[in-house]
Amino acid sequence: MLIVDTGFMNIEDHKCQICGSPAKHFVFAAFTCDSEECIEAARKERGGPGGHMKRKAEGRPIIPLDE
Repeated sequence: MLIVDTGFMNIEDHKCQICGSPAKHFVFAAFTCDSEECIEAARKERGGPGGHMKRKAEGRPIIPLDE
């Protein structure tokens, strides 16, 4: 898994979008902590790598709305 340091945003100013702990990463368009479970939940929520493009190809919005 590739975890990217954005270099321009302080990730630790945010909370994990899954569990609410202090964020350590920004992956799959979500702030996450170090927990593998939270990272996996963010991946599933996003639809995996390329999930937004899969939705676009299906004619659905790339930003998941309460589906």
